[in-house]
Amino acid sequence: MSARPLNALLPDRPDWAFSANDFAENSPLAVIEWDSEFRVRLWSQRAEEIFGWTGEEVRGKSPRELAFTHKEDEARVTQEMERFIAGELPWLVLQFRTHRKDGTIIHCEWYFSAVRDGSGKVLRVLTQALDVTQREQALARLEESERRFKATFEQAAVAIAHVSVSGQVLRANSKLSDIWGYTLEEVVAHGFADLTVPEDMGQDLELAMQVLEGIIPMYSLEKRYRHKKGHIVWCNLTVSLVRKPDGMPDYFIAVIEDITRRRKAELERDALLAREQQARTEAEELVRRRSAELEAARMALIQAERLATAGQLAAGVGHEINNPLSYVLANQGYALDELARLKVPTPGVDMDEVQRALVQAQLGAERIRDIVRQLRTFARDDAESMGPVDVQAALEFSISIATPQLRQRARLVRRYEPAPPVIGNESRLGQVFLNLLVNAAQAIPEGAASQHAVTVAVREGEPGWVIIEVSDTGSGISPEHLSRIFEPFFTTKPIGLGTGLGLAVCHGIVTGMGGQIEVESEQGRGTTFRIRLPAAPEESAEYLPMAQSSSQRSLTPRRVLVIDDDPEVRAALARIIGPPHHIELADTAHEALQRMLDRKQHYDVIFCDLMMPDITGMDLYDTIAAQRPELLARMVFMSAGAFTPRAIEFLERAPVRRIDKPFDSARVRSLL
Repeated sequence: MSARPLNALLPDRPDWAFSANDFAENSPLAVIEWDSEFRVRLWSQRAEEIFGWTGEEVRGKSPRELAFTHKEDEARVTQEMERFIAGELPWLVLQFRTHRKDGTIIHCEWYFSAVRDGSGKVLRVLTQALDVTQREQALARLEESERRFKATFEQAAVAIAHVSVSGQVLRANSKLSDIWGYTLEEVVAHGFADLTVPEDMGQDLELAMQVLEGIIPMYSLEKRYRHKKGHIVWCNLTVSLVRKPDGMPDYFIAVIEDITRRRKAELERDALLAREQQARTEAEELVRRRSAELEAARMALIQAERLATAGQLAAGVGHEINNPLSYVLANQGYALDELARLKVPTPGVDMDEVQRALVQAQLGAERIRDIVRQLRTFARDDAESMGPVDVQAALEFSISIATPQLRQRARLVRRYEPAPPVIGNESRLGQVFLNLLVNAAQAIPEGAASQHAVTVAVREGEPGWVIIEVSDTGSGISPEHLSRIFEPFFTTKPIGLGTGLGLAVCHGIVTGMGGQIEVESEQGRGTTFRIRLPAAPEESAEYLPMAQSSSQRSLTPRRVLVIDDDPEVRAALARIIGPPHHIELADTAHEALQRMLDRKQHYDVIFCDLMMPDITGMDLYDTIAAQRPELLARMVFMSAGAFTPRAIEFLERAPVRRIDKPFDSARVRSLL
């Protein structure tokens, strides 16, 4: 069914209604809109798939009429909804069991937000529902696995105890009380050493030390303990060591079996006992491994849901946004450059205000560009070249872009020490540095720039590493948020100011280059992000391309061919290139081939769109390679996002230069 509203649009918010329709058509979540009486107004296709009812069946009905909520969850849901409707909660997230049309029960997470009038009265309620039945089933299986493990521990035929490295009993099962005659509380109070016959203590301690030092993984021996009633109990003791993730000892697992009655048994029986003990140890390990696998599966499911959402959004809008954004940014830059050169005042026109308006518009367009790039980077791993990068040069380029935001909030302090180049990708490192600089600026309030500082530092770390730090004197990050700072979609910024992707993308870029990124923060004192990157080998750092400023132009006239099916993109790129160069425009690859092959025309630089109808830029490349290969080195491919397998394979295979849309003016001019 269509996700169009079932009633008329809100007269005062037509833009909101249009966005809801578009969101409902494309969202992987069920989208339901309720009117002020909490009756269904919009019912998306995904809602029909999840709950089974069509839009016609639910139109105008309330949740109670649809019998959505499981009876056991009604009281909790009703209580929270009353708080939400009353305005106590800005939004509401609930998970409860829900009935489908066919009577089956599913688990759903519900996200509620409201549109209110000036008095706070609810006009509309928008809900999104995510079917998490599979996740809940996985959690139930995990709980069942844990229950079985506890049952195995408690009901084992032998005594099992967890013992600290100092000999203190941490926990034990009831079988240990049966063997020694002490209660579990008394066992914990006494410990193994107090109950061991003194003559048997030496060998036990020696073997325990060998396990702690990693000489042996575990040991088993027969030793004597003193029963509470005073008699001797012969036991077979098997000890292994559990280590912490960092390799430090955590605690011993001691398995104690009473062998008093069979002390003088045949060696064959002893061997059988050892095999049985090994089988029990393997069973316990299997239980632990299965629990870990279930937990990993649950985390993978959550991450897959997040990646799917980001991937769909990036693939759906990235390419279409980048083309028009290319000529918007290019034309704004051209207009700003021309205004800067215009010296003659115009009566009735405030040229400074016009320039400020264009700068604001350009900043907004650049924000859109950055969001799209972040989504594309997070959703898929672009194939980009790696090589030696001058960290200071990359930082300076990012600083030049972030300066408008920095100067209003803080002083910029540079602490550069001699350091070798690093192995990485210059553009992606620039993206990381720019994100950290903007975050640092946004952490500092406006109006007190002289009292605050943003410090960028570069130094050589331990051998083979380079350290880059971006510090601010801002508000800092609270401890409860610090551990989640690199999670996708997690943000502490107000709604509309943060996507929750910036630091997650930075983390992915840095670790993808073999580096590390970490954060230190103290509330009220500021935050420091520290990046460690591998240094480039000396032989690979001999040549480092110098960045070209946005105002620097090649003074040698070049003959340039621009090939793109979008006329606005062609015109915008021509303005960026500008004089003194001779520029020719072609709207199809077919026209370009006629000029280069039929007319044998010469070009110094050829800018070619990668994806075009009829003949693509890839087809053009293959044809030129066969007939005029000397032109290949002069080709620069333009892309708004290559999503086809062929395009991705081409960019990985062909040794071509590439620029992304929207264009960076300095990058374009550096190619001339």
